[in-house]
Amino acid sequence: MAATSATTAANPEMLLDRLPAAPGDWERNEEPGGIVEYRLPDEDSPCTAAKIAVRPDILTDAAVRLVRKRGCSDAGSDTFDSLDAAVDAVGRELNHVLRAIDSEGAR
Repeated sequence: MAATSATTAANPEMLLDRLPAAPGDWERNEEPGGIVEYRLPDEDSPCTAAKIAVRPDILTDAAVRLVRKRGCSDAGSDTFDSLDAAVDAVGRELNHVLRAIDSEGAR
């Protein structure tokens, strides 16, 4: 297990600036410390339909941590060694969920 260290974590201000705007019905919320949450509301549930939280990773030697939720349940997490890789992954995740919802609605 890697030692706890903030030396490799992404710069919080750079992370906030580089992450994409919220597409479609996603909502983007920024928290202190460079934490960005994308939430997709669900009118039929007290939980969000989907949530992606992105933050500088200070617990491992990665730069950024991405955590997913589907409804009220955890749906996995990933870490990224570079800010560019994290930004690309967030954009893909946001658009992947929108496409999945659109295809379910078309049925």
